[in-house]
Amino acid sequence: MTKKLAIVPFLLLVLITILSLFMGHNPVASPTDPNVDTGDTAWMLTSAALVLIMTPGLAFFYGGMVKKKNVISTMLQSFICMAIVSIIWVVFGFGLAFGDDIGGLLVIHQHSYS
Repeated sequence: MTKKLAIVPFLLLVLITILSLFMGHNPVASPTDPNVDTGDTAWMLTSAALVLIMTPGLAFFYGGMVKKKNVISTMLQSFICMAIVSIIWVVFGFGLAFGDDIGGLLVIHQHSYS
């Protein structure tokens, strides 16, 4: 019975996501200047740096929850995840954060941001 009830929030989330794809574009939220704002860029880089600084603390937290023989591998997994997320941010995140959209849908543009 609980597995059937657990699907309801998931289906509701999927429905909201699909409906949001068809909503109109909000002209108030779109910038009038097509150039990249230095303040936005600085804040995004600062936020990313703060998240990266949290990784050693998270590694020690997870390392404290396992047996002695598994501490190094658990901490290493946290640092590997940090490296993967950093690469994903460079490849996709910056374009999603500062790129344009087509009809309200987020797209990743292949032009340079210089």
